[in-house]
Amino acid sequence: MAGYMGDKSNMVVHHLEMMSTDCKIHDVEKANMHYFVPDMLDQARKENFVPCKYCNETKT
Repeated sequence: MAGYMGDKSNMVVHHLEMMSTDCKIHDVEKANMHYFVPDMLDQARKENFVPCKYCNETKT
């Protein structure tokens, strides 16, 4: 399983193992899902995604 999934509609990256009830990860449409290579938060940031404040251990 991938560790991070980005939502291209709002450029937010979600941590798939840290989901919470406040996280909107379940609302992400398949067409807007983006996975990172390498599968790391640093890579997501390099691609201009910001961490979700509910499911990422690293707050922005």
